[in-house]
Amino acid sequence: MSTDGTTPTDPNAAAPPPAGATSLEQETPAPSVSEGTLGNVEETDSEPGWIARHTATLIALMVAVIVAAVAIAGVMLWKDRIDDRNSDTEAAVAQNVATQGAQVETVECDGDTCAAVINGQAYTVLVQEDAQGKRHFGVSAYAGG
Repeated sequence: MSTDGTTPTDPNAAAPPPAGATSLEQETPAPSVSEGTLGNVEETDSEPGWIARHTATLIALMVAVIVAAVAIAGVMLWKDRIDDRNSDTEAAVAQNVATQGAQVETVECDGDTCAAVINGQAYTVLVQEDAQGKRHFGVSAYAGG
């Protein structure tokens, strides 16, 4: 490369215009506009989207749904456990009455109190379980109203 001024040292530099030629001033290029829907839209600060504006509400709603689902599941499990205990008590009452030679027509328990129809008579059966897990039964004539 020569430094005498006739050959530029930078290969990418533009050559000077020839003598006597009018130089055109280089204009800065206009910003390009892409074609399409957003081609003529100027970029401005826009509002955040619906989800961004309601994020806290959506999170609270999702937490409420999860809490409700857990509560419903808990109630169902609790009710199922109570039903299992009542079924076990009903079976124990029926077995106890059968060992005494009577016939149980129906028995329905709610906790430790059962209503039973034994040999056509209505009875109230109280069930108590001792520390060793053995059940004791108290049978009396039905006195409900």
